[in-house]
Amino acid sequence: MQYGVDVSTYKRTDDKNKTQRNKTKVLASPIRIVFSFIGAIFISRVAITVNIDTFENIAPFGIAYILAYSNRRDKKESLIAAVGVLLGYITMFNRLEDLPMYILIVAAVVIFQNIPIRLHSKLFEYSSFFVIFISMFLFRAIINNYSFWVNIVTSIIQTVVIYPIYYMIKYAVSCIDDMNTNHYYTSEEIVSISLLVCLIISGVGDLGVLGVSFRNIVSLVFIISIGYISGTSIGAAAGISLGMIVGISTNNMMLYISVYGICGLVVGIFKDTGKILSLISYLIMYFILIMYSKNFEAFRIIEAVLACGIFVLIPSSLYNKLSLEFDSEKKQDKLGELHFNKIKEEFSVKLNNFTEVLSCISVVLNKLVDNDKLLLKNKGTAMIENLADRVCGSCDMKQMCWKREIHATYEAFGELIRNQQEGRRDFPEILRKKCMREHALIKQAEEIVNNHVMNEMVRKRMSEGRKLLSGHINNMAITIGEIADDFNKDINICSDVERAIKKELIKNNFPYENILCFEDKHGRINIKVIMDNCHGEQKCVKDLLPIINNSIGRNMSIGGEGCNIDPKTRNCTVLIEEAPKYHISSNVSLACKDGEKYTGDSYSFGKGKEGNYMAVLSDGMGSGPEAGAESKAAVELIEKFTQAGFEDLTAINTVNSIMTMKFSEDEKFATLDMYNIDLYTGKTTFMKVGAVESFIKRGDKIFVIESNTLPFGVLDKPDIDITDKKVVNGDIIVTISDGVLDVGEDRGANYKWIIEFLRESKIKNPKELSADILNKAIELNGGKSKDDMTVMVSKVYALY
Repeated sequence: MQYGVDVSTYKRTDDKNKTQRNKTKVLASPIRIVFSFIGAIFISRVAITVNIDTFENIAPFGIAYILAYSNRRDKKESLIAAVGVLLGYITMFNRLEDLPMYILIVAAVVIFQNIPIRLHSKLFEYSSFFVIFISMFLFRAIINNYSFWVNIVTSIIQTVVIYPIYYMIKYAVSCIDDMNTNHYYTSEEIVSISLLVCLIISGVGDLGVLGVSFRNIVSLVFIISIGYISGTSIGAAAGISLGMIVGISTNNMMLYISVYGICGLVVGIFKDTGKILSLISYLIMYFILIMYSKNFEAFRIIEAVLACGIFVLIPSSLYNKLSLEFDSEKKQDKLGELHFNKIKEEFSVKLNNFTEVLSCISVVLNKLVDNDKLLLKNKGTAMIENLADRVCGSCDMKQMCWKREIHATYEAFGELIRNQQEGRRDFPEILRKKCMREHALIKQAEEIVNNHVMNEMVRKRMSEGRKLLSGHINNMAITIGEIADDFNKDINICSDVERAIKKELIKNNFPYENILCFEDKHGRINIKVIMDNCHGEQKCVKDLLPIINNSIGRNMSIGGEGCNIDPKTRNCTVLIEEAPKYHISSNVSLACKDGEKYTGDSYSFGKGKEGNYMAVLSDGMGSGPEAGAESKAAVELIEKFTQAGFEDLTAINTVNSIMTMKFSEDEKFATLDMYNIDLYTGKTTFMKVGAVESFIKRGDKIFVIESNTLPFGVLDKPDIDITDKKVVNGDIIVTISDGVLDVGEDRGANYKWIIEFLRESKIKNPKELSADILNKAIELNGGKSKDDMTVMVSKVYALY
């Protein structure tokens, strides 16, 4: 530890932090404070009617509520609860015969809670009940003049009645504390919270307007909501609990239990159908109960309708939030998704940090290139000093030359070196008059200049290589940054869809190992199922696919490469995705340049993993195997990157970075002609790097996709033309290499013959059309191929 550093004591820091923590807790949860206060008012108004001569109504709920808040850290919260209970008891002045006794108990409990003594939690709890018992006993002994034994028995009974209520409320309050945390609620915890809410609702009492009971409306809204959120079992349990609590205070328990319980049960059954059908089923059951009940004055139809209106007005987002909180499966799925996103963010941060490192390396290498330029200023001085050391070191005249006439000698040596660099044999006149070692001086100057020239050539190559490496590293940094952005795009786990599919598979006795459902970055559902190997029986197509289509109500299809067998587990993994709207059929016709056996053009086409169809045509500059190697490399790299799920621009930037790494003067360049079709929407993106025009034939109309860009490897950043189009059913896309247009003399208008040819052609088959275009190009060239010719034709088919 550093000497002299002022460090506060542990005690003072702890007290300060504790005070700040408690203050933050109260201020940060105003909703909780309001709930505690209002709940205290209404829960203290709940009374139990008994048939004992000594007392008619008892109200133990308010006292139990205060005790439930007694052991909490925040004393302000318990004090607010006590004030609410006190107000609630005061509003019961016409129903509670022993109202002063309850006010006395509240005061005694609050005073005991604030006595500055520390007791064990259990001892504090027992002491609080002893205070309640003593307060009851003294009040009845002094005010009501009860006999000793009657007073003892009555006080003990009422104190004992408070304990289970206190335990239930305390358990419910502790469960509420676990909201907005990673806690998974059990059925018992949800029921305990529902019981607490039921007690609060019951405290509304007989308040109403024009015979319409507020308590019935609030109760029905609560029962409908809890059934809609948590399902049949919780809805029925909450309805029965609320009916029992309200029935105790109204002496009509069976009626309230039947109405509330059945309403919660029915809404829970139909909750998956949505709000409207759930409310319709609830109203039908409510009317049936009215029709078959002989004594139904406690409920009115208007109350059920108003409850429906309030239920509809409550936003669905609130129901979803509560459902996510109390449904353990949904909460587990949500937390799993959050953990997945955190891992994804962490990985993205590391990739971005690596990107920053590469960018820093690129900047440093560029600075080193600039430093090499600065060194040139000192090299002339170094060469003069080197020449002087070699020739003048042992000369007897060095004192005169380098002391008396140092400036003239220095200038003369500089002139000599410049003459050698320029290839002139002139010897400075000043040195000729006084230098005795003219021959040695000329020879050494020539050697120094030759060495300097060789060193400068090496240095220049190293500088150029360093600059080139700096540019490549910078391009790598940009590419990795784009990869990180692609990786960090949203991929949502579809837990509800996954549960629905699992239920349907179990219902149909379809065996499976595991299921993963997620939405890709395009918002489309993907389902990955791991199942037993069916040994070629195609159960995924015959059995699995129909079940999934029925369970989620969408048209799905087998995606990817079909079934993939794990060689270790022998399990089969199949990817099921939303069925695309379009299907693409392609064909390529090509011809080599006359005199060549190999073409310099390369191509690729096929369906991608993300519901797209990609076609690529690359023309290597020149012809033969060398040009073919360049174009093939470009196509393969584009394929690999797009198959890995990276954006097209990311792939193109990477290919350009690699193509710019030229190590010899005779290396070739390559063009890129690429289009990507979204098979769900028909949106098509054409990307051209040094490529010629492409064409879309739609009936008699011909659309031309033009471009005027440079090939790969010419610039540090790729020169890209991007054009967006939308294809429809029956469209034909024609992509060609520049050899097809190399016909006639007017090269600027060469593609016009293709427009006329396509407009007049009635051929719709891609194979026949590509062959006809190629034959026509060769015919226009006099039956010869002046360059490699490639024609790629694709046709769009709508599946539905």
